[in-house]
Amino acid sequence: MRYLVITIGLILHTAIVCAQQDTVYRSLLHRVEEELDNAWATRDIPGIMRYYSNKAVLMPEYNGAAYGKPNIETYVRSWLDSVTLSNCSHEIKDIQVLNGYLVEIGHASATVLYRRNQPYQYRTKYLHVWDISKPDHPLLIAQIQGSVTDISRAVLPKLNISPKGIPTPPKGKVLDRLYEKNHLFEQHVYSGNGAAMADLYTEDAIYMPYYEDMMMGKIAINDYYIAHENPAVKKDTVTINISSLLDLGMYVIVNGYYHVHGQFGSVNGKSINIWKKAANGDYKLFRQMVVHD
Repeated sequence: MRYLVITIGLILHTAIVCAQQDTVYRSLLHRVEEELDNAWATRDIPGIMRYYSNKAVLMPEYNGAAYGKPNIETYVRSWLDSVTLSNCSHEIKDIQVLNGYLVEIGHASATVLYRRNQPYQYRTKYLHVWDISKPDHPLLIAQIQGSVTDISRAVLPKLNISPKGIPTPPKGKVLDRLYEKNHLFEQHVYSGNGAAMADLYTEDAIYMPYYEDMMMGKIAINDYYIAHENPAVKKDTVTINISSLLDLGMYVIVNGYYHVHGQFGSVNGKSINIWKKAANGDYKLFRQMVVHD
């Protein structure tokens, strides 16, 4: 009985500590996101760039990924030279603290004025990966953002900034294992086998596909893939690559990019993937977001 009481006490203590930690980080990120929203709206480029790590990757919608802080700054400057932003806001939906890093998921919104278009309310979901080794000043190491609904390419600038310096992850068993998982994805996409996709995710996964809002939980993810994948749509090429890998033990943070070609033409895109390692050593997707170039 004594050991049961001690065990329950430890569980309760851990739950309280995690809840307190969640509150602290949410408050911190709320402040940081407000600063960034204001910096984007006022074209404060130094204010934006101070929150990127030197080797960060930025994955915007309808443009290629920007690897490294100098390339990200080039993209940011070009974007802000092309549009006027206002009413920028972020709403945090989920955070996960992973051994010195933090994964933030949420919704964002901004009014975009581009060329002679009418002001466009750009409603998106996003995934940010933060380095929190310095808790008072977190740094973005990976960032991806995309619309929650189908969106015309005419409302956003196409900057024609091609990816430069795409990194290559170090070889190892974890990389090999995750490429095996990617190969399963490739096979299912190639054959349009949507019913097989959800098995690659954890029960509590969050998946954020292009032109859709976030899918929360394996059941919702399964419903999405069954509706989305169509065996009648023929593809002749499906490739999913990994540009970087950060192994945190139970979790692995992976940046990737993909190419699909078929009867519909060609599609290129990029993704941030958080894989979770199970007790049996298998990896399943815990958090994932993808957007097209």
